[in-house]
Amino acid sequence: MTAQKNRGRRVVAAAALAMLTLGVTSCGAINEQATTFQYAASDGIVLNVGDLDVRNLMLITKSATDEARVLGSLVNNTDAAQTLELKLPTGSVTIAVPAKSAVQLEKKENEKLLPSTGVAPGAHVKATLIVGSNSDEVGIPVIDGTLEEYRQYVPGGFDPSVLNHLTPSPKPAEH
Repeated sequence: MTAQKNRGRRVVAAAALAMLTLGVTSCGAINEQATTFQYAASDGIVLNVGDLDVRNLMLITKSATDEARVLGSLVNNTDAAQTLELKLPTGSVTIAVPAKSAVQLEKKENEKLLPSTGVAPGAHVKATLIVGSNSDEVGIPVIDGTLEEYRQYVPGGFDPSVLNHLTPSPKPAEH
């Protein structure tokens, strides 16, 4: 009787272990693996418009009504020059990208300004990106100089007073 009891326990334990293993590993069978997702690992957006690669595209401004600078990179791997037109409801800019080259908009010589974004920093502005006969409707992140690495790009200079609300208030004295 003891041998049958031990065999029965082993069968139950093996079945439980099999169910546990299936339960732990089966989520991979129905859920896509997270490391296969492509995403923009920075603050801007990443996409391709026609043959032009748009990388880390964002706008930096003080407010919805102030000038905004376009930041990011445009990569043209083709043998022909490409032109990107970025259209917002508040204005547009055109950026030429020579053949087999990249244009880094953070560089002073490539600076592009828009009259405004129409949305406050922290929001996304609806925009149309056009390259030749290709176009894409996107939401472009609008940022301000809260993050130190972008302060040098704020049109008109960064105003440190925008950070005042981020400083904790002193605790009231306890009696």
